[in-house]
Amino acid sequence: MGAWKRLAVAAAAPLLLMGCLWGPGKFNSTLALNKSGTFVLDYKGEIMLQLPEDKASEPEPWDAAKAACADQQDEPRTCTQAELADQKAKHEKDAAERAEAKRKENEQMAKLFGLPGSDDESNRAFAAKLMKYAGWRTVAYKGKGLFDVDYHLEGRTSQDFAFPLMPDSDMVIPFVTIRRRTDGTVMVTAPAFTGGSGPFGARAKMMGLPDKGGEGPKSRAEGRFTVITDGEILTNNSEDGPAPHAAGRQVHWDVGPASAKVPEMLVRL
Repeated sequence: MGAWKRLAVAAAAPLLLMGCLWGPGKFNSTLALNKSGTFVLDYKGEIMLQLPEDKASEPEPWDAAKAACADQQDEPRTCTQAELADQKAKHEKDAAERAEAKRKENEQMAKLFGLPGSDDESNRAFAAKLMKYAGWRTVAYKGKGLFDVDYHLEGRTSQDFAFPLMPDSDMVIPFVTIRRRTDGTVMVTAPAFTGGSGPFGARAKMMGLPDKGGEGPKSRAEGRFTVITDGEILTNNSEDGPAPHAAGRQVHWDVGPASAKVPEMLVRL
């Protein structure tokens, strides 16, 4: 088990260090699983490019106590007002240059992994490109890495499925996955539909690892994920459990800052 835990941490490390991921914002999502072997997934709401907070690159406030001046014999002395002003100006200039260099580094890293840049033009082009793929009914860029989407896809449970798949990026924690087992059951998981410290923290807790949520992007997911099925619900980790529905039974998970589990459900179709 120890080797597997180390492997999981190593696999997640690039994502944690990069800190750039697609994640849900405010949303409502419904998955219908049918005995006929079909499924229908709807996702309406926000998808956002979660970027690093860059706290390390925020300019450190100027502190006059850190000013240093010396006389011709290199003996420390009190700085003049003009010298204090010069040192403050240099401090602020250096800090701004470091912050800009860090911003450019993060943007270049994002583009390396197929993520759009922080500029509006790149993100509008990304939204238009996403509309060329099946399921994306509407994709509207709202600014600051935020997209408002309407996604609807009908498929079959005979093969594995994951949402969302981005055109040029593999750096996605899946919102919803559907996996077919050899015994005919279907496992549904929603790795990104977790609040708290996010999917990294939730997975670390499940595996008995230290909470890695503080190293990755914080979850901004807020909404409800519902699974409706006419099949037999074998297991689920929802708070309220299955409830009657016109099509059979339904299970829902409310996602927000206080939620900290990855929704999971096993259904026999």
